[in-house]
Amino acid sequence: MKLKALPPYINRAIAVIIGLFVVLSLAYSFADRLKLGPDEPAHFIYIRSLAIEHTPPPISHTKTDSEEATSSHEGHQPPLYYALMAIPYALLNALGADQDTIWRVLRLLNIVLGAVWIYLVYLLCRAFFAEYDPAADRYALACAAFTALIPTASYMAAVVNNDILIALLFTWAMIPMLAFFRTGKLTVKSATLWGVIMGLAILTKAQGLVLLMMSVIAGICACGRTGWKNYKGILRTLGISLGMAILVSAWWFVRCQIIYGTPMPHSLYQPAIKGGLIQLIFMHEAVELIWRTAGLLIGYFWLPYWLIEKHLPFIPYLKALCFPIVFWLVGLIIRIRRKGSVDWRSLCLLCIAPVITYVSWMQYALTVDWGTNLQGRLLLPSAAVIAIASILGADGWLKSVKAKKIGFAVGCAIMLIVNILVLWSTVTLRWGA
Repeated sequence: MKLKALPPYINRAIAVIIGLFVVLSLAYSFADRLKLGPDEPAHFIYIRSLAIEHTPPPISHTKTDSEEATSSHEGHQPPLYYALMAIPYALLNALGADQDTIWRVLRLLNIVLGAVWIYLVYLLCRAFFAEYDPAADRYALACAAFTALIPTASYMAAVVNNDILIALLFTWAMIPMLAFFRTGKLTVKSATLWGVIMGLAILTKAQGLVLLMMSVIAGICACGRTGWKNYKGILRTLGISLGMAILVSAWWFVRCQIIYGTPMPHSLYQPAIKGGLIQLIFMHEAVELIWRTAGLLIGYFWLPYWLIEKHLPFIPYLKALCFPIVFWLVGLIIRIRRKGSVDWRSLCLLCIAPVITYVSWMQYALTVDWGTNLQGRLLLPSAAVIAIASILGADGWLKSVKAKKIGFAVGCAIMLIVNILVLWSTVTLRWGA
């Protein structure tokens, strides 16, 4: 799908949005002390091991809270992010930089990845809206601003972790996927690039495997929409992309199978239930467990809650979140009911990403490690999709252009204020101010 060149005012607007994201990320990076980001020491150990030992660290089966350790509970993760960060680590280490300086530089480089991600969010959203809406650029800008102002997004870009790189690659991969779903066609070059991006996403985090499932669904739907007339071309395109993804990423899982006896080893094992998901059928607490996992995922997606928990109890916070979520959902239904105004089929395809993410994460939290139930950041790769649904939901209530502008300004102001409050809470928590 080829998009027209961006007008100058759009370039300026997206530059402002990215600039605001970078400023927020820098503020979070310096507000939160080094080494205190989520699992930061474990990520740092992995980077250091690749930079110095040229091999991933041993998998630690206890939580790694200090960079002094040589093993890491993140040692089971695919290596792409850590390999990229190992390059500046090795260079700085060779120049004699101390560990804190290296850590700070790695944080800053993560912000660069975050800036690229926000731009790709804009491109994906523009591709989504460009199919049917003449105001595609403005909707895409609203989606990019929405994503950039999610406090968890800018915070995670501010600390050392692999979540921003998977968000970047995941968002990028959904752009050709959307074009393939709508037309059933991609050039060989585009299909190859799509497959490489998916493979790199898988090499960043196993969550990238969700893209393979989405691609197969997109191919099946594309066949159905064309009456199976072009099924050979669709299957050929799908074969190229999936083949490239496997070619790029499969070696890592083969390595894990050889070394650990499983293609996807785990580090920590503290399940909420030990009999597998089938046990939920016989549990009185099943509904409560599922409800709790959903609440934790949603709550920790919007805010890095551990930074504000002393000032905001979780249950009141979660109840407060219900109001905008219901507002967006009802508005989305209103928007979809306007005939021809929303490509709801494409939206359903994109929404597969957060749905599969939630289901697979719930299965992992319940049957492998309940300690992961605070990782709402796993929804960051789907943030663009959530932004599209949210902007459409708000748009469902706002019909006039003036109302939309006011709504956008008010929404941005509220999210900016929330970021400021989270930053204030971070400073008081980490520095005792």
